[in-house]
Amino acid sequence: MNRRTFQYLSPNNGEEETDLHELAFAFFKNMNFEIAKEVILVGSSGRKYQIDMIIKDDSELDINEVLVKIVNWNRAVGVDRLIRFERMLTDLNNRKGMIISNMFSESAEKFAKRRGVIIYEKEHLQIIGE
Repeated sequence: MNRRTFQYLSPNNGEEETDLHELAFAFFKNMNFEIAKEVILVGSSGRKYQIDMIIKDDSELDINEVLVKIVNWNRAVGVDRLIRFERMLTDLNNRKGMIISNMFSESAEKFAKRRGVIIYEKEHLQIIGE
């Protein structure tokens, strides 16, 4: 996914507020990912997890699929949420994961970078036209 080129709209473009789930779905669909929504997966521990989306890329990139968690809060997502997400990914056989939210704390951004968790803020999902 890092090899793709993205075009962004300004976060304050005057358009009506779009639900973060809908925005993420439209973004990945526009990027030609296969998308499965609201999937239940069972971890090695036997625990069930609800995944907002699983995105798959059919190209020859080294990324097969990414589990996506959407956190639609009016406040920054902190490290605690990323730690829980990372534990879930570990229980799901060390799958690759992404969290999408309106904003992340600085410590959450540093944690994600160190631990390889992909984080996207809402403003990165706003694509210009088709």
